[in-house]
Amino acid sequence: MMRNWFNSLSMGVLFVTSVQAQCLEGDCQNGKGTFLFDGGSKYVGAFANGMMHGKGKVSLPNGNVYDGDWAANAREGNGTYIYANGNTYIGTFKKNRISGEGTMLFATGHRYIGGWEMDMPHGQGKYFFKNGERYEGSFKAGKFDGQGAMAYPSGETRSGMWSNNLLNGEVRVTQANGTVAMTLWENGVQLANPAVSETLKDCNSAYCKSGRGQFMYSDGSRYVGGFSEGQPEGEGVCHYVNGDRYEGRWAKHAPHGEGVMYYTTGRVLGAIWEYGQPKGVLASKDKGMSGNPVTVDKDPAVKIWAIVVGVSRYTSMQMLKYSDDDAYQYYAFLKSPEGGALPDNQVKVLIDEDATRLNILNAMRQTLLRADENDVIVFYFSGHGLEGSFLPIDYDGFNNKLLHSEVRKIMEESQAKHKICYADACHSGSLLAFKGAKQGLNNVLQNYYSAFNESTGGLALFMSSKGEEFSLEDQGLRSGVFSHFLIKGLKGEADADKNKIVTIKEISDYVTKHVMKYTAGAQTPSLSGKHDENMPVAVQR
Repeated sequence: MMRNWFNSLSMGVLFVTSVQAQCLEGDCQNGKGTFLFDGGSKYVGAFANGMMHGKGKVSLPNGNVYDGDWAANAREGNGTYIYANGNTYIGTFKKNRISGEGTMLFATGHRYIGGWEMDMPHGQGKYFFKNGERYEGSFKAGKFDGQGAMAYPSGETRSGMWSNNLLNGEVRVTQANGTVAMTLWENGVQLANPAVSETLKDCNSAYCKSGRGQFMYSDGSRYVGGFSEGQPEGEGVCHYVNGDRYEGRWAKHAPHGEGVMYYTTGRVLGAIWEYGQPKGVLASKDKGMSGNPVTVDKDPAVKIWAIVVGVSRYTSMQMLKYSDDDAYQYYAFLKSPEGGALPDNQVKVLIDEDATRLNILNAMRQTLLRADENDVIVFYFSGHGLEGSFLPIDYDGFNNKLLHSEVRKIMEESQAKHKICYADACHSGSLLAFKGAKQGLNNVLQNYYSAFNESTGGLALFMSSKGEEFSLEDQGLRSGVFSHFLIKGLKGEADADKNKIVTIKEISDYVTKHVMKYTAGAQTPSLSGKHDENMPVAVQR
């Protein structure tokens, strides 16, 4: 069942010094230059005392590329490592090795997010399989080791102690219908038959005239409680497939009457419900919502602060294929010189299971509100949308919408001079109701950040579609159509006047033209908000 995924992550030989190595251009002692090593590796970046030190990029003969921080000829700090085999790592390094926190995107479609040590997953992390399986827990030397849980597409979860990728000892098995059993495992093999903790009448297969029973919905949610004339009705508990739980009165397959909804985000909502909709709120609390004031990072220099969100693995709606990849691509752009080379403390990326409503709102507050009056804030969302809202991973069909008004409130609260929102989501055009925007490395980066000082700023809202339109994904592009052309434009194709700066107007004109052409007019991106058309959004080398 388990596999060894991390046995072939060798970085390759970095360089081989010899008398034939040479500085091709620039200052390779104390400055910026290009150095060719005898082994064929080429380094472009900063030097100190004749060593690679600071920001730099090295291309290896085997096709691997590293772009990031250096210290005394070693990869040290934050960086991106692109392997010739298609794998990409984004995270921290120590003494030339992957160490700390980072994300590995495998060419196979798998993904790992979490702790690393000596080029191997180590500590707490999450491994996402292409087939929908997900392991979350402890890792040791690249293997499942310690307390952890494996979730399967069927809805079953196995939680217990792991060793060498195999379950051992007492394991808690939770079925999709909510049935829990304790089982005994040895080296990945179950030794004992499950003992069901609760037995209730199955009202899917039998007629439940009255009394208590359980009913399984088609999406995997389970109701346990009262029945009347064969239908769930009365006092009951509904365990939603996404982990939310409702306790209270139930009728016509929905909360109806007095009841409390417990969300996985920590939000608790007590209300008088009318067939699934809260009509009279009795009590509401976001347990995990940070209400503490955020300290503004006062600095005369221009800084960019960004939140990047991508949601593909919906449980209550059709899954999307490329939203997570689109978000990672935009994140990689922000980390590149063309996007501003943002340090880790100025950008937060939330993908799939991390992209809950509460996590997004907390990340926006804790990151975007740090901006001062010289700065830039960016919010990027790729995923499903409904009229007036984005849909985070914990949207269950009724609850946990990320309202456009919530996004608007935080962006308006920010002191930033420049505010940019990119939304690749259906019905995102309804966000255009935004009002009240506050006006007000190397030479490439200097040109980029200087351009912000020359712009009067404002709020630019670049939406993938009009309010009534749908945003499209394309298998040929392997991306959302809007995000595909957005990234291409930001990387230089939108620079109409060839001045090495891409402005918000240039990116809007480029993306709108190409998206409308590609979708035969079915999708029309739109730019709105009070902003300077010359607001920069990218720079070219």
